[in-house]
Amino acid sequence: MIPEKVLKQYGCIIKEYECGDFIYEEGMKSSSYFQILSGKVKLNNFSEDDREFIQNIFEAPQSFGEVLLFIKETYPTNAIALTNCSIFELPAKNFFTLLKDYPQYSAKINENLSRRLHYKMVMSQHIFSKDPGIRLKALMDYFKHTHCTKDPETGYLIPLTRQQMADLTGLRVETVIRTIKAMEKDHLLKIKNRQIYY
Repeated sequence: MIPEKVLKQYGCIIKEYECGDFIYEEGMKSSSYFQILSGKVKLNNFSEDDREFIQNIFEAPQSFGEVLLFIKETYPTNAIALTNCSIFELPAKNFFTLLKDYPQYSAKINENLSRRLHYKMVMSQHIFSKDPGIRLKALMDYFKHTHCTKDPETGYLIPLTRQQMADLTGLRVETVIRTIKAMEKDHLLKIKNRQIYY
């Protein structure tokens, strides 16, 4: 994303978060651009019965929360550290000055936002499918293109636990486990040391 030296030039600070810390909470006013230096972050909501629904997962060097800066809305999700994290934080005013001075980063952010919108459209298309394999395949396709590194022998490593896959698709974790085993049997993915390669 935006290089560290450019972010520092516009006054960013680096904040440290421990696993489970809230970076921001649902309903807070958006005021900063966030970019991950190290670690992973999840965006989530909780239902009335405290069930978690994960909207997305981000890792270095991805950014998050910036879409709300453009429309000056409050956050519709929580941002929570999935691991210990170091995160660049740049005030909104400085962020927009940076984009004006470096339009190439504006184009990159538009590309990333478009990819996330595409993911949301694809997932909403399949979220009501009765076939859990269709939901999981859509999720893995997205992560394959945005988060994964390819192993020449085994394919793309999906960086998600079974529980995270359940929370991202609205499925039960037992259903995810059973479906993944069936997909492996059908040669749609490989499992090695409990990790999923797609």
